[in-house]
Amino acid sequence: MARVMKRRTVLSGVGAATFSFGAMRAWAAPASDETIPGFAPEVFGRLTTPRPLPTASIQDEQGRDIPLSHWQGAPFILHIWATWCPPCIAELPSVDAVARAFGASSPVIVPVAVRGSTVAKVRSFYGKHGITSLPVYVDPVSALLIETADQDALTQASKQSDPDWSKHPVSRQGIPRTIIVDASGRIVAENLGEMRWDPDSVRRTVAQLTHS
Repeated sequence: MARVMKRRTVLSGVGAATFSFGAMRAWAAPASDETIPGFAPEVFGRLTTPRPLPTASIQDEQGRDIPLSHWQGAPFILHIWATWCPPCIAELPSVDAVARAFGASSPVIVPVAVRGSTVAKVRSFYGKHGITSLPVYVDPVSALLIETADQDALTQASKQSDPDWSKHPVSRQGIPRTIIVDASGRIVAENLGEMRWDPDSVRRTVAQLTHS
C-alpha cells in the first residue's frame, strides 16, 4: 500500500522540481509487481463521450512536426512520459518490450516525451536503459498534457487502480499517462500511472476499449 501512495504522490507533481529528495530515494528502491496494476481495461478511465485527438503536432528525431492524425486508421496507444520521471523510468522498458513483440503489427505505441525531455535526452535515456524498439518523439511545449486530459476519466482511472485515490490529487499534467485512441482518431480511455505491460494484455485491452 505504501508503494501505491508514493506512486500517486509522485504522479500528482507538475515537474521534476516538485520532487523531494526523499521521494526520489523511495523510487530508487525495487518495485513490487503486486503494487503496480497490470495493463487491463479496468484500470483505465473511459471517456463518457470519446473526443478527437488534439491538433497539436509532436516532433520526431529529426525535428519534423508529425500530427497525431498520422496514426489514425487503426487503434493506437499514445504514451506520455518524461526522462526524469521515476515511474516512467521504471515502466518504459516494459513498454519497449511490448513494442518489440508487436513489431509492425497493431496496435502501434507512440511514446511522447514531455517536460523538458529533449531529443538528445531521450536518445541518451534509450541508450542507458536499452530501449531499442520505441521511436523518439518529443512535445517541446508539453501541450499534449493538457489537450489530451479528461479529468473525469483520469479520476475514474485513479479510483479503480488506487484504493487511497481520494488522498492523492489527480493532476491533468501527471505522468506517465497512457491514452487509448480508436481507429477514428478519438480518445476513448486514459490511465494515469505506472502499469505492468505485456503483449497479450495490451492487445486485449486495446481491442476491448476501442470496440465496446
